[in-house]
Amino acid sequence: MRNYIIKRLAYTLVIAWGVLTVTFVLLRLGPGSPADKYLANIAARGGNVAEVIANIEARYGLNKPLYEQYWDYLVNLVRGDWGWSTSTSMPVMELLARHWIYSAQLILLSFLLASFFGIAIGIYSAVKQHTRTDYLATFLSFVGISIPNFWLGIMLILVFGVKLGWFKTYYDTGLPIFSLANLEALVLPVFTLSTGMMAGYTRYARSSTLDNLRLDFVTAARAKGVPERTVILKHVFRNAMLPIITIILFDLGAIVFGGAYLTEIVFGIPGLGRISFNAIFADDYPVVVAVTLIGAFLVLVTNLVTDIIYTYLDPRIRYV
Repeated sequence: MRNYIIKRLAYTLVIAWGVLTVTFVLLRLGPGSPADKYLANIAARGGNVAEVIANIEARYGLNKPLYEQYWDYLVNLVRGDWGWSTSTSMPVMELLARHWIYSAQLILLSFLLASFFGIAIGIYSAVKQHTRTDYLATFLSFVGISIPNFWLGIMLILVFGVKLGWFKTYYDTGLPIFSLANLEALVLPVFTLSTGMMAGYTRYARSSTLDNLRLDFVTAARAKGVPERTVILKHVFRNAMLPIITIILFDLGAIVFGGAYLTEIVFGIPGLGRISFNAIFADDYPVVVAVTLIGAFLVLVTNLVTDIIYTYLDPRIRYV
């Protein structure tokens, strides 16, 4: 087990290095440089554009050989110096430190809601197979997967925010993050983000539970007179959870660039997705790169954690 964890950790570090390298290369191959952001204003004021370009490229180290730029790039990332946000005039790390909590709050609440109800509904639907409850759960899960998050969010705002006035449709950053008013403002975003995940978890939980209900050990347990509740919770549930864990942990790592990204934009939540969206239109590529790297690292870490958890949940699994 220890050797496997070390091997997987080594693979993760190699892939992380590859992500950093590809990001560095793409930045250098892209058109323009950080100096280009200032040229329009400098030229309009009649300033010396060539001198400004030279000064800014010296500040960012773009006048150094490529291998030195690459080394400085890696060292700065490790030190926490992720560059300067040209659109907000502050260090990228400081900008991320201010806004990550909003994304974490939205993702965590949505994840807990989707996981609990999705798995519970999926298992109950499998136990009640071919009943009205099963058909209704299956239908709703297909609907939930088919509806785009951004469209659902807009419809919820129009109906429950504008027409009925039941919920706030904006997030007030001037209030404490865990204030009752802001938690109320998260009701619609959390429902929007969790709908697709909940539908997916319901389908996977139902399918996995049905597969396990047909196995011999379940039939043997029932033949011994074990109560149905014990059969489902103790025997079927533990085995059915294995494939679901993969989906859940992967969603947790990749959700920043999925539904959470669009949900933050629709509802105006100032999380990582929203600031990345604004940075794209402002040509503020240090922020875009930082958010991209965070998402990539989250995926790598969650994949590593998933593989490790597998070996603990199912003793039959052994990795070479």
